[in-house]
Amino acid sequence: MAKLSGMVVADTMPVYSYDWLCEKMCDRSRVLIRTTDGKSHIGLINGIRPEDGSGRHWLVTICCDDHTNKTVYVRTA
Repeated sequence: MAKLSGMVVADTMPVYSYDWLCEKMCDRSRVLIRTTDGKSHIGLINGIRPEDGSGRHWLVTICCDDHTNKTVYVRTA
């Protein structure tokens, strides 16, 4: 939980769109993906695969600026 002006605000993971992920993978645009632990990953999306079969949770492979591939969990709407 994070405090903001005396209020308690739940830190939530951003929700991305599956269509947006696919579009960015196809047009090879650099993206910034923020994960639940607060880390940001910037780079090109190289792959998307299902995480649990629900159609809303994905493992996205990102080629980061330092030329390493990282796989991050992404929740979609």
